[in-house]
Amino acid sequence: MIGMTKLETRLETLLAKLRTLPEDRQEYALEVLTEIVDGEVYVLSEEERAILEPALERAKRGEFAADAEVDEVLN
Repeated sequence: MIGMTKLETRLETLLAKLRTLPEDRQEYALEVLTEIVDGEVYVLSEEERAILEPALERAKRGEFAADAEVDEVLN
């Protein structure tokens, strides 16, 4: 990696690590990186925003589910 910048070296190292992941994880990484490179930004619809807004407000206030509540939902 002679002549590469520090950033280029880090990117190459990351790509090498990605190649060792299972195919489904590689596919996911490819999708995410493609969105970043292509500049695609998902914009929430008004309906989606209305659904998420109450949860975001609770999170801002630090109101999170207790571990027991999460366990109950997942089990």
